[in-house]
Amino acid sequence: MAAVILALLLAGQAAQQTPPAKPTIQQSFDEATKAAVEGRCEEAIRIFESIETAPKIARNAMVRAAIDVRKGGCLIELGRLDEGEAAVRRGLPALAGKGEDFAEEVRQSHLALGRLGAQRFDYVTAVAEYKQALDGATGKGRLRPLLALSQVLAFDQDGQALRYATEARTLALADATVNKRELATVQTQYARVLLNQGRQKEAYAELKDSLRKQGGLDFRVNLDDITTRSDLAIAASLNKDHDAARKYLAYTGAGRFKDTPFDRATSMEPPLCGSATGLKPEDFAIVEFSLAEDGHVRGAMPIYVTGGRDAALAFARAVAGWSWQPEAVKAVPPLFRYATRVEIRCTVAGERPPLTAPLAEAYAEWMESLGKPEPGWTDQPAAKAAPLQRAALAQARAAGDRPGELAALFALGNNSVIGEPERRGLLGEGVALADALKAPPPARIYVAIPQVWAKSDDGREAREMLRALLARPEVAGDPLAAATLRLLIAAPSFRTPAPSDSETLLAAVIAEPELPAQHPLKVAALLQQANRFASKGDVEGAQRLFEQTGLTTEQCAFLGLQPAMRRPGTSSEDYPTDAYQMGFEGWVRTEFDVATDGSTIRPRVLTAYPPFVFDEAGAKISKGFRYTASYRPKGSVACTGRQEAIKFLLP
Repeated sequence: MAAVILALLLAGQAAQQTPPAKPTIQQSFDEATKAAVEGRCEEAIRIFESIETAPKIARNAMVRAAIDVRKGGCLIELGRLDEGEAAVRRGLPALAGKGEDFAEEVRQSHLALGRLGAQRFDYVTAVAEYKQALDGATGKGRLRPLLALSQVLAFDQDGQALRYATEARTLALADATVNKRELATVQTQYARVLLNQGRQKEAYAELKDSLRKQGGLDFRVNLDDITTRSDLAIAASLNKDHDAARKYLAYTGAGRFKDTPFDRATSMEPPLCGSATGLKPEDFAIVEFSLAEDGHVRGAMPIYVTGGRDAALAFARAVAGWSWQPEAVKAVPPLFRYATRVEIRCTVAGERPPLTAPLAEAYAEWMESLGKPEPGWTDQPAAKAAPLQRAALAQARAAGDRPGELAALFALGNNSVIGEPERRGLLGEGVALADALKAPPPARIYVAIPQVWAKSDDGREAREMLRALLARPEVAGDPLAAATLRLLIAAPSFRTPAPSDSETLLAAVIAEPELPAQHPLKVAALLQQANRFASKGDVEGAQRLFEQTGLTTEQCAFLGLQPAMRRPGTSSEDYPTDAYQMGFEGWVRTEFDVATDGSTIRPRVLTAYPPFVFDEAGAKISKGFRYTASYRPKGSVACTGRQEAIKFLLP
């Protein structure tokens, strides 16, 4: 292939008698190709882009095609999926039509398109592309497509993944040119397929042999070492060899750097259990992901899952939607930004909109009346949405588009990856602009409430700012805005009990004639008032109020106002001894039901880092949480699916 490209580049060119002052196009092409092969994709793209517009390149369709597919593969590797796909598909037909001279280049293109399909969670396309890469490949050249196929088919139970992995293992064992580390990589993938097929003992033995070929457990760590040791930790845990699982995990470095920056994700939602995802509460997965510098997840790949392909993809999609602030990403060592694993389960809690949801609808309707429908970043993870929002803000300001400016200011001010000082400034500008645009009270208050939370995390201070908003005549006279503020003011929070006038505030919401009887804000107020009546011993009054809500005995309110935590009940003795001795830090997010007396029942782990280390301790700690008491006619559960995050940090 290199000789063909060289001939194409030099065709018709006179030989040069003296070396040029700068690299020739051929030298640049070779250097870019070498960088791409070695994984230095940013460098490869930069060099390819420096030569692709040269007249010599522009005149030669085959060289342009070769650059397209090589550059496209790197773009895909860096997460620039649309650009990468366009480049590869642009160059592939020309190369495919030239037969064996470009056969390897064509195979690499199909591998790149297969990776693209996998990153988009389109495993059907990934399988089709990997099979095309496998067609015609011989000897050692079959290893990469075989391993790739075994990876995306590992969660099916039809035996295909194991057949591909077995062929790869057989080829690697028989080929004397495959060194020990390369063979270990093949064995690790073969063992991962065994794990997902339920053959844990065989997988454990295979992974131990893979580790021996890599030189055993030591402090030299590269990505292949981490992969094998991480898979060994899964296999050991599944085989009930928990001490070994912790040892293997310790030698990956996971959970072994200070202050566990992975806990500082600004959004880390698990997938929902149920028919929409096909997930069951007992399903769980280990998902590996990589972080981009701006805080978005650049790639998420399921490693082990108990529920088949659909479950694997549902878990991976959830992780792909997580976001971190750029400052938190910088605290993660580069190797772990590239590949880190989490344990994840689905949540049984359905979507619970915040108390401000009715205001959000009013704000959206008002913005649409100004010619600003739902923006394009709505469904994007926070880290991916931020640059789109910044661009929209700059564009709106340049065009004098004040409604567009407000939409971008408010979106950025509520974006969780934006730092607090900047958020406060953005929200302040948004409030001033909403006033200037004469926003109706519900829209104006919807913009103002986040500014209150940004200004103070002191519950009492924030409550006084909310009272100041309610005191404005145009707000007090608006049923929706006033009811929302009264509910927020009346709500208790951690270390901030309900105010002395909460009963009066709630009664005003319940009695509001402009809101329908079953309006979500009225339902929330009725529940809170029932809790207050029950706490004073007026059970009959509490039952009468609860009956007006229309809720079942185990439902939370449709909007917000879940039981507030009164006491975390944690101590230094909760730190697992084994984790402490081995120097692990980490976190878990647990889910549990809250009983009417404020105690917790049925705790379970939703997400955890590192996998398996703090699960038992997190569930135990959750049993000690205490929340405000709630009234339900039949006692039992006040609210299902409450979640809390627990961090484990060494002194």
